Order: sequence, then structure tokens, then C-alpha cells
Amino acid sequence: MLAFRRILAFSSRIHSYLLALYFFFALLFVLFLYFPVSEVLISFVTLSRMLLGWTIILEGIWLIFASIYQFFYSHVLCLQPVFMTLLRMSVYFIISIVLDILNTVIIEGFSFGGGI
Repeated sequence: MLAFRRILAFSSRIHSYLLALYFFFALLFVLFLYFPVSEVLISFVTLSRMLLGWTIILEGIWLIFASIYQFFYSHVLCLQPVFMTLLRMSVYFIISIVLDILNTVIIEGFSFGGGI
């Protein structure tokens, strides 16, 4: 069971690296909103963000289910991978929402008053 905990810790570390890579592509996306670049590069960064986002979500789900499986197998619950996974996934969602808001404001603009 110690080997499984090591796999869980290593997978948790990979999840952190995926989040750092997503943050890098998010910064590139923000910079591309301000500076003119080719559409191919924007498409590549957008596709990379999408693939990394799905990978982060699926890796997080795997980590949570692996922690639950490890609890039922050895009756020892390692809470650190679960809490850190939830924290990393919430950071991913916050970054994603901020990027969507920023993209909407830059492309469509911002106005007060609605449709009155």
C-alpha cells in the first residue's frame, strides 16, 4: 500500500505541474489579447488551454477516487492529496473564469445600465 501512496503523491505533483503549465498558457492568452499576433498562435494557445483544462479536471477526479479507493483498501485516509486536489481545481476554475471575463470585456466592452 505504500507504493500506492507514492503513486498518489507523484500524481498529485503532476497535477501541480499541469496547473503551472495552464497558468503559463493563461498568461500567454492574456498577453495575446493586448498585442497583435497571428490567428494560428491564438488558436494553438486556446486549444492548449482547453486540453490542459480537461486534463487537470480528469487528473483531479482520478486523484480523489484514488484517495477514496486507498481509504477502503487500507483504512487510512490521506487527506492532503484530497484537499490539495480540491484547492488546485478551484484555482483552475478561478483562473478560467477570470480569463473568460477578461476576454469578454476586451472583445465586447463594458457598459453600465443594461438594456434600458
